Amino acid sequence: MRPLGEGRLRRGLGALAVAVALLAVPAVALAQAAGNVSGFLVRVQGDLYLDPSESADLVMVVSGDAEVHGRAGAVVVVGGTARLVDARVGRLVVVRGVAELDGTTRVIGDVWLLSARVVQSGPATIGGSVQQGLGSPGWRWVTGEAVLALGVLGLMLMVGWVAVAVAAGPMRRAAHALTGDLPGSLGAALVLFVVAPAVAVLLFFTVLGLPLSLTYLVVLLPLFALAGFTVSALRLGGWILRSDSGRPYWSVLLGGVVLAGVGLVPFLGQILVPAACALGAGALIRAAGEADAGEAGVGSGTGGD
Repeated sequence: MRPLGEGRLRRGLGALAVAVALLAVPAVALAQAAGNVSGFLVRVQGDLYLDPSESADLVMVVSGDAEVHGRAGAVVVVGGTARLVDARVGRLVVVRGVAELDGTTRVIGDVWLLSARVVQSGPATIGGSVQQGLGSPGWRWVTGEAVLALGVLGLMLMVGWVAVAVAAGPMRRAAHALTGDLPGSLGAALVLFVVAPAVAVLLFFTVLGLPLSLTYLVVLLPLFALAGFTVSALRLGGWILRSDSGRPYWSVLLGGVVLAGVGLVPFLGQILVPAACALGAGALIRAAGEADAGEAGVGSGTGGD
């Protein structure tokens, strides 16, 4: 019999792996590939059944089994069996369980397995590949999905361009804080990308905490990473161009392209780019905190006159 703490730790790591896997490809693309689907179905410590007339963007089951006969953008099962019968699914993720593909099931994308196995019978097909663990390094993903990679890069550069257009001052302060207050930026990054996700994983297994956990892991965490990428790109581009312009458009574009190029370096790029995103987000939080503290100080000083 496994100790209770060990079981929770394993489930927590599995859930964190699922979150990473879900973010590997935009959920919208998966949903469109699977057909006209909409909605989210989540079940914790129980089984879920999707009949042939039903569809969903995301089907997620934790500590239970999922039996899918309809259409889904993505099916995620942690600690159970994912049984697909005559189903049409964009992507399948199974952690510590079994993936069973029966009948005319078609998985359009990849099947991701972590401490799991797949059983395929009949004419069931997998359009992508079967990935063990968290998949291939980023440079292989880029070479295999060049159009998608360019689209993601274009989106990130556009976000950076808009950010410096509408909030040049805060972005520049964050970029300076990245190198001017590295310990503070690192501390904030650890809170955003280590402490908060760990708490979210623990909340993942509670009914009340599940929505909060999913919101942070699937929505807020990627937004923090995107903002951090922009801050790091701005700092790197400004250092290369030796520019401190009030509207540093070219700095953020050049820095973004350089960071994307670094991401193509096998293994090393998969360490440096996430670190840059985390530190950039931490610097943004630090700069925002210092700005709020400064405004509070000015307000208190004015009130004393």
